[in-house]
Amino acid sequence: MDTLGNRIRTLRKQRKMTLATLAGDHITKGMLSLIENDKANPSMETLQYIAEQLQVDVSSLLEEVNIVELRKTLEKVEEIYNANTRFEDGPRLEIVNLIKPYIEELPVCYESGKLLYYYTDVLSDLKMDNWEQSLERGLAMFKEMNMMNEWMKMEILRFSIYFYEHNYEQALNVGLATEEEAKNKHYMIDPITVLDLLYYIAVTYLGINERKKGMDYLQKGLQLSKKNRLFYKIDDIYRVACYQAIMDGDDQARTYYFNKLDQYATFAEDKLSYSYMFLIQIHYYNSFARDYEKASNLLEQYAKLKIEDFTNTYFYLVEKGKNLYYLSHIDEALQELEKFKEMPPYLHHPYDLSMLAEVYSYKALCYEQKGYLSKALEEAKRGVDFIEPFIDTPYKKFINQTYELLCNKADQLT
Repeated sequence: MDTLGNRIRTLRKQRKMTLATLAGDHITKGMLSLIENDKANPSMETLQYIAEQLQVDVSSLLEEVNIVELRKTLEKVEEIYNANTRFEDGPRLEIVNLIKPYIEELPVCYESGKLLYYYTDVLSDLKMDNWEQSLERGLAMFKEMNMMNEWMKMEILRFSIYFYEHNYEQALNVGLATEEEAKNKHYMIDPITVLDLLYYIAVTYLGINERKKGMDYLQKGLQLSKKNRLFYKIDDIYRVACYQAIMDGDDQARTYYFNKLDQYATFAEDKLSYSYMFLIQIHYYNSFARDYEKASNLLEQYAKLKIEDFTNTYFYLVEKGKNLYYLSHIDEALQELEKFKEMPPYLHHPYDLSMLAEVYSYKALCYEQKGYLSKALEEAKRGVDFIEPFIDTPYKKFINQTYELLCNKADQLT
């Protein structure tokens, strides 16, 4: 760890100064040697003299950690954090190991606050202790520097940690309290950061079955976007609204939001946005309109997009499998569904998880068709157990009904 003595010695050598040339009327060569070896504590007057001779601000000597060193560490941490491998344990542990040596002596500065942000995020991901302590330090630090935009980002991090733990009510309380404090104290916050908060509050309300409040917050997000001419999160907002309309059976709203998604994708020329549009349509025709031929044609078109997105792949496998099942291609359906090995660890919303949980039910239906009733019951029960904590949706209803159907068939055979 960097110390005052090390900093003085490093600066002196960089400037090619000997102890004798640094010494003067205020300090002897011997005292300087003691200070550089951390065996003496200089007075503020002495520190001021040393700083003047080294041509640095005295605050640079007083910092417990060198800012330049912190900045380089932050750059390395952000490089790892923003890479595609950030969800893997190896890179996350690397981030912890990069930050940990500094954690006890971080000075109040932007770099320290951001390092505390990443440290908190990774500690929580790894289910390690003390993430709350790091988060509170970061929040206090950003407030002390009056960096309220970074403060809100850190509160959003707290929100997301609770959300990812499926503590939706606790997450919502954090989000609403953050919004209220920022509003009442007139904090200056970037509209993009505010939009993030509004979006997360909206989807959390929807996730706990507070539909009206959720849609109200989506509308607040849209109004903020229009007011500030922002396109950030527009496709996310329209996509959530479209799925909600599908589940509500509101064809007018579904058509409206789908058209908005189409307009955005065309304007942005975003291949990923196009893929979302296809998946929404496929899901609608498979699970609600029951037009399996239409869904099959759309699945073929989607495959031609060659989207390399992990999240989309999971939803594609479920939709492809259920479509093949309804078209009576049981072996092919099961082959697709078996590619779905486990729930993606980065999806946490009840809607996403409920939709994907249908994979267990369709596997079960395929096994039942092939005469493996015991295996079918096992898969169906996995779906029921997985879906149990979540709110009622058409997907939860289907999963529970599938299990009941198979249980009745098993009873008839005994």
